[in-house]
Amino acid sequence: MKALVIGNAKFNTSDLISPAQLYPFFGFRQQLKRDLGLTFHHENASTFAEIEQVIQTFGNGIDAFFIRPAWDESPIEAERVISKLRATHPTSKIIFIDPWDQVASSFFNLLPYVDRLLKYQRLKDISQYQNGLLGGTAITDYLARELGYDLQGWQIGSEIPPGYADRIETGWNVTLLERFQKPLFGTVLSRLRMPSKRDIDVFCRVSYGVKGSNDWYGLYRKAAIDVLQPLENQYNLAVSGEYVGARVISSRQYFREIKRTRIAFCPFGWGETTWRDYEAVCYGCLLVKPSMDHMDTQPNIYIPHETYVPVRWDFSDLEETCRYYLEHPEEADRIIQNARRVYQNYFKQGTFVKTIGQLLQVETLSLAA
Repeated sequence: MKALVIGNAKFNTSDLISPAQLYPFFGFRQQLKRDLGLTFHHENASTFAEIEQVIQTFGNGIDAFFIRPAWDESPIEAERVISKLRATHPTSKIIFIDPWDQVASSFFNLLPYVDRLLKYQRLKDISQYQNGLLGGTAITDYLARELGYDLQGWQIGSEIPPGYADRIETGWNVTLLERFQKPLFGTVLSRLRMPSKRDIDVFCRVSYGVKGSNDWYGLYRKAAIDVLQPLENQYNLAVSGEYVGARVISSRQYFREIKRTRIAFCPFGWGETTWRDYEAVCYGCLLVKPSMDHMDTQPNIYIPHETYVPVRWDFSDLEETCRYYLEHPEEADRIIQNARRVYQNYFKQGTFVKTIGQLLQVETLSLAA
């Protein structure tokens, strides 16, 4: 079976999500061939004009197309290109890797033409996509309806054509990169680099976005920082926020701190999951986060009180939750170890390759034998 993977796989651009979404194809290339008999060719492209050209040049004899465009491409242009692809390749699998960080998407108009539209984080209850969420996401809907946030016209999403909601499927998170795997599996070098003592009780280093924008993203994260501040009277905190273009905490300091941390609190960003969630698990922190019961992702490190500790979306129980687990380290350690085990098992069990096999309806060769 031959696949054509189209999208930006270069980490030298401002969009780090696209190459992270495509990385597993390269990282598991040998396993895809061995277990599924799948080989692929990749072409860098971001716009639908570029994608259309790639299809014209390399599309002959392709059994499966994996397409990941830039997030700000026109849905109208997307439909023109993808509907044409479906017409010219009626028996090929077309898997659209959605570029939006949020559970919503502006590309649901493509559902009639694709076999699957993959979200790296997706609402568990697909019917919620039809509920007219304010701002287009569960987060913004809650902030506007329950906490009175002014979304300032912020809105994403698109209507789902009737009868096609079941084509929205959970793909894989953007945290399958090698930089996560190394500390997760504890190479000799990574173990040597880990500090012997965890002297930071609570860690929460976040971005507030663009200074002066006063948008819901920054306000919500500021609210989280404010709730954590009273803990500094008793505990050692590494808690702060900064604006785009005004960096205070370097990447080097960030990783030095998270490696010494007991609890990492990770508020929502533009979407629910963040890099920091998985970094916390990799570096042995207890992940505390607003409840993730409404959404699905893989690897799923969001099993309440088993792999992470959920708090209310308004942070009303955040301070007491942090205090509890700082005073009950044995309970925290149980959750930490569970989270690491779940994350590790995603790799050990070859879940990415199995996901591709399910998408393409290909039985693994080892099972077929």
